Amino acid sequence: MANETQADPFAAWRDWMNQSERQWNSFLNEAMATEEFSRTMGRGMDVFLNMQKQMNEAFGRMFTSLNMPSRTDIMGLADRLSAIEERLISLEATLSASGVTSANGTGEAAAIPAKPGMGRPPRTRQPHAS
Repeated sequence: MANETQADPFAAWRDWMNQSERQWNSFLNEAMATEEFSRTMGRGMDVFLNMQKQMNEAFGRMFTSLNMPSRTDIMGLADRLSAIEERLISLEATLSASGVTSANGTGEAAAIPAKPGMGRPPRTRQPHAS
């Protein structure tokens, strides 16, 4: 008797769920295909975007009054930091291509003086004679 196949007790429920899902899908697809639905969704999106814009402006004013950076300020800083990092990468690539290495030979770029002889200040002071 253990080898006998038993009826699935949830089969009727699964069939009902599948039929219900198909009916809801067809009903909602027909509703979404109408011009009225499109207009309503468009108006809802306009209201949402307008509210979002007003909230952004209100929070921007609040952050300004609290002397805190806004999201726009942080994003501006992130853009500037990215530009600085790109320039540093470019400089590192230029230095490594020119073969400049540090004194310890690690391959890290050494400080390059702006003009020859400008690495250290000239020693003009003489020790006192005793």
